[in-house]
Amino acid sequence: MNMTFALLARFNNPVVPLRDVCKEFFGVNPKTAEQHAKAGKFPIPTFKMRDSERAPTFVNVNDLADYLQAQYDSARAEWERVQS
Repeated sequence: MNMTFALLARFNNPVVPLRDVCKEFFGVNPKTAEQHAKAGKFPIPTFKMRDSERAPTFVNVNDLADYLQAQYDSARAEWERVQS
């Protein structure tokens, strides 16, 4: 199954609040994720729907899927290297 389709099925939306994915996929709490996003140091692009400090921060599932796939591909290559 395609990673993007799996994430779309899970979240039922192509845009997901950062707070909904930060702990599970990045291992950081929402406050830390917001700080990293604000500083431009979060591993994937983030955005707000309006120009406001209080507006929630979002991620696109395509960007999240690409990141997860890259992490998997890297781990798979390392595993294959160790196995040979």
